[in-house]
Amino acid sequence: MLKGKTALVTGSTSGIGLGIAIGLARQGANIVLNGFGDAEGPRAQVQAAGQHAGVRVAYHGADMSRVADIEDMMAFGAREFGQV
Repeated sequence: MLKGKTALVTGSTSGIGLGIAIGLARQGANIVLNGFGDAEGPRAQVQAAGQHAGVRVAYHGADMSRVADIEDMMAFGAREFGQV
């Protein structure tokens, strides 16, 4: 179980990244989602997957090609969950 841990999953608003985020949430990890497009649908899916463990889910739309965005996303995760 990953209860009390936080995972930041890039590309997690669709496809493989979303699948990974759902799997980690099922194991009890809090999740920081990142990706393009709609974030609310994926956020709801991940939240539902981790509902049994009280998982919290946040979203940050960092552009992974920009160092400043990545740094901001890491700081965001630490503020939201205490650690990433």
